[in-house]
Amino acid sequence: MSSLIDRAQRRAPGRRGPADPELTRTLLLLAFRPAAVTVALVSVVVVVTLIAAGSDLTGAFGAIAALWLAIHQVPVRIDGVTLGVLPLLPTAILMYSVARGCARVTEPDGGPRAAARIVGAAVAGPLVVTAVALAVAADASAVVPLDGANPLAAFGWVLVLQAVAASAGVALRARPAWEPIVPSWLREAVRPAVRAVLILGAAGALATAVALLFAWQTVGELLGREEHLVDVLGLTLLSVLYLPNMIVGAVSVLVGASASIGTVSVSVFGNIGGDLPPLPLLGAVPAGLSGGFWPVLLVIPALVGVYFGRDCCRRASGQEALAVVLAGAGAAGLVVAGVSVAAGGMLGAIGPVDLHWWLAGLLVFAWLAVVGSFAAIVFTWIRSRRAAGIESAAVEEDTSAAGAQEAPAALPGVPAEEVPVIATPSAGATVSDGEGPDDEEADEEADEGTAGEKPERPSRRRGEVLEAEIVTESPEPALPAPAGVPPADPEAVDAGAVDAEAVDAEVVDVETGDPEIVDTDTAEGTPER
Repeated sequence: MSSLIDRAQRRAPGRRGPADPELTRTLLLLAFRPAAVTVALVSVVVVVTLIAAGSDLTGAFGAIAALWLAIHQVPVRIDGVTLGVLPLLPTAILMYSVARGCARVTEPDGGPRAAARIVGAAVAGPLVVTAVALAVAADASAVVPLDGANPLAAFGWVLVLQAVAASAGVALRARPAWEPIVPSWLREAVRPAVRAVLILGAAGALATAVALLFAWQTVGELLGREEHLVDVLGLTLLSVLYLPNMIVGAVSVLVGASASIGTVSVSVFGNIGGDLPPLPLLGAVPAGLSGGFWPVLLVIPALVGVYFGRDCCRRASGQEALAVVLAGAGAAGLVVAGVSVAAGGMLGAIGPVDLHWWLAGLLVFAWLAVVGSFAAIVFTWIRSRRAAGIESAAVEEDTSAAGAQEAPAALPGVPAEEVPVIATPSAGATVSDGEGPDDEEADEEADEGTAGEKPERPSRRRGEVLEAEIVTESPEPALPAPAGVPPADPEAVDAGAVDAEAVDAEVVDVETGDPEIVDTDTAEGTPER
């Protein structure tokens, strides 16, 4: 799909190339396949319902058109009564299908023009089907009590829902393309906002389930009023379809707003009783006044705010974390407000179903922004303190390791106080062998005997520490003579072992070359190589 659209983008400006058949087919499928599947399912439901009720199929087309509009939350007038409270479950399934289809044909590197074509196709198809549905509903009003719908409201709802679903699918798939051009604080606020909304929805679902358990007897009485199994199944199915609406109302109540159905109002601060439609799901609505413990339920959005702030703190730090918190709180508030608008509306003679969408959205923003900001500051401080502790521990560990490396290791058999002198001798350094000034005079006489010649290497004075040692098979270094013990006289070596000449070995420093062995003082007093 992306390659086909990119091919159209590479044309020279001003030139209109021939339409790509594959591209056209893909866009047509994207535009009409979800609508066709929806219409087919609606048709099956209508036909089965009419047959089960023992009615003819005269108004089948009008019912199909009305259900298409109802799925898109378009208020429908039936026999002079406006039905504006429509189930959210079919709408959510349809939007998910559209978003998934758009994501399937979108490539991450498709570009903005490709994304615009995909969204346009996803919106254009349902708009065409909506126009046909309005015409069919107007024509069916002659045989069934169906007054149709407002065309402006119909096209508006279809446009908004389809555009939101298609844009969400394209944005999720093309995330690598738009992430670099979106500010980091806005980009990082998406996931925390989605998680916060989902957690609030889960809390609303849990509250609804608990209310249904406590009102199970009332729910059973409402179902027991029907004599036929088909009617019981119909009421049960209708309750399931309206279950998301009930959850949205519970969220509105949990954050501190209120939900009203006609004259009945529910809030954590007080309830107002009244008559409700005989729908089993509405048995979960509290009948009496709210108890004194109900305000404790406000702890739920507070905990969600703490989690939201921690989530934002993990994605950013400092002032950017606060920006992420505010952006995510605003997005979550808009989502809750929009869903609350869709969940409400007119309910015929009962009156309006009002979830106070503006107050619910504002309270969600307040809970997440205020509590989330405080939580982000606290978690940032904790994280900085923890990081400082880890850094100081690492510095102490490095310091102790460096001190251990600088301390020389003790050699076996050598006193610890002599290790620095032996381990790191300098050139020309001498160690006293305890023989006194006689040795120094002997060395001076030897130097005078060779003053007229240029020695190839300086003679070794007795008692001088060698700069290197002959490498042997043993890995341990040779130990110097203990202090106070004179070194062995090289002339005392057995002459037969060295061909009647005294041999004294001197080792060249390992840094300058291989060690050499030279003969020392001969009878003439000059060194020979």
